[in-house]
Amino acid sequence: MSLPGPAAALCAAGLFAMAAAAVPAGDSGAGPHAAAHTPPHIEGPPPGHTGGFGEPTCATCHFGAPLNEPGATLEVVGLEGGYRPGQRHPVTVRFESFDMLAAGFQGAFRFADGDRRGAGAGGIRPLDDWVTVVRGEGSTEYVQHTRAGSAPTDGAIEWTFEWRAPEAEAPVVLHIAANSGGGDDSPLDDLVYTLAVTIPAGGP
Repeated sequence: MSLPGPAAALCAAGLFAMAAAAVPAGDSGAGPHAAAHTPPHIEGPPPGHTGGFGEPTCATCHFGAPLNEPGATLEVVGLEGGYRPGQRHPVTVRFESFDMLAAGFQGAFRFADGDRRGAGAGGIRPLDDWVTVVRGEGSTEYVQHTRAGSAPTDGAIEWTFEWRAPEAEAPVVLHIAANSGGGDDSPLDDLVYTLAVTIPAGGP
């Protein structure tokens, strides 16, 4: 799958930084600061990387194992009974993975079917500085980690935010992609996981 221009450029920039770090000073004009770089997307991924509705995932820029390698837990808490149209729901994404020293995620709520299939559903509000909201094409909002929300504790992390459900009583699907990083400031040896949760209307 070919990537949109901005996403491809961001990934290329991250890989270029890795390559520059590997070149000793003095080779091909590399300076003494060639090894100084930041992890790709430490501030959050570009919009449209949840794995839902044909989107790519974090595996576009993070490599290490097949998608959804056994040994991790990715779950959503707070929407088990469905949603009430127009109501605000606190939502928590829990992620636990072996050998996880850095973490990130991106999620989006969209209508699951019907005439509005794939269109953004409701609105998202951060509750702390661990998450932020970015807008993609059309009406889709993406919730994702920030730099502050990229540091797990003992291989586990939670991100909490508020979702305002749409007024329409229609099934909504939440797609999430999460990355378990090795903490070595590179996209190598990372593990990527995805989750799709269908949320019916008519919750408690």
